[in-house]
Amino acid sequence: MHPDPLLFQSMVMRGIVFSLALLTGCAVPPMTSPEAAAAWTNREAILLKLTDWNAAGRIGVVNGSDGWHAGFRWGQQGSGYRIDLIGPLGQGRVRVEGDEQMVRIQTADGQTQTAPNPDALLEQAVGARLPVNGLRYWIRGLPEPGAPPTLQFDAEGRLIRLEQNGWTIEYLAYAYAAPLSLELPERISARRQDLSVKLIIEDWSR
Repeated sequence: MHPDPLLFQSMVMRGIVFSLALLTGCAVPPMTSPEAAAAWTNREAILLKLTDWNAAGRIGVVNGSDGWHAGFRWGQQGSGYRIDLIGPLGQGRVRVEGDEQMVRIQTADGQTQTAPNPDALLEQAVGARLPVNGLRYWIRGLPEPGAPPTLQFDAEGRLIRLEQNGWTIEYLAYAYAAPLSLELPERISARRQDLSVKLIIEDWSR
């Protein structure tokens, strides 16, 4: 009895895919269901409307062989933001305030600097080039507009992995934020080359 040619071809293709997965050491990524894609589209639309918010928690940064941790408070009102880093490198408090045009940073010793690029200023202050503009979106579980992202989300439409601008962001836990009536990220890990950033968000508010 001869095997069905189509069945035989399907078995061969599955074997090739499985072999490639073993060779690369990676699992074959799961297919996204239409329901999950629709849930993500709905969730993305809701999150994009969340332009005024406050988040507080802890941040840990590892930059090569150096590292530090701090408390943080982030207040976002439209395009304007204020970020307080409390205790990085034993400095007391570093405050970053800005919008899409300009940013100002104030260190614990009272020194103030302004520049168009917040990442460069933060690098001078805390020794790590943190992606402030990207984090404004990533902290909510959204890709930053502009650069094409690679997304992976769960059945509820919550982002669980994001690759964008050379960064890989993983969403390790979500929690319901009652003041905002949304499930929002609680633990986030972001890495790019030898720079790693971990966020624990303990409080979301409006």
